[in-house]
Amino acid sequence: MKFNDVILGAVFIIAGLLIISHANTFPEMPGQMVGPSTFPTLIGSGFLLGGILIAIQYFKSRKKTPFIAVNEGWLKKARILSFSVVIVGGMLFALWIETVGFVLGGILLVTALLWLEGHRKPFILGIAATFVMLVYYLLSHQLRVPLPSGSFI
Repeated sequence: MKFNDVILGAVFIIAGLLIISHANTFPEMPGQMVGPSTFPTLIGSGFLLGGILIAIQYFKSRKKTPFIAVNEGWLKKARILSFSVVIVGGMLFALWIETVGFVLGGILLVTALLWLEGHRKPFILGIAATFVMLVYYLLSHQLRVPLPSGSFI
């Protein structure tokens, strides 16, 4: 699926404005010029500037392209099912991560995605487990992000 550059530019402009407006609600740091809103404001400004540049580039090129062009590959049943599993699986993962746990939920989600993409060999469970355990290690031990272990463990 391909979106017109005007749509993409508008999305970036709106996202930039929302990020900047929300960052301005952050409290000030007494005695410092750099506070909690500095980095989000810079990111939002980058989004805003990038969106404006994308829209300007589109209008300068004078190309007439449709607003949305759907690739035939996206209309296949397997592709729609995979996309649905990503969205629904991600929401279920977020809702049930406290009960299921990061590791078990991640392995189930990655295994389901690999299986839907046509990888039906038994070793995909090992690939999914290795990937999830690597992400778990990096997040919990290196970055010290607390991840739920679930009530099954």
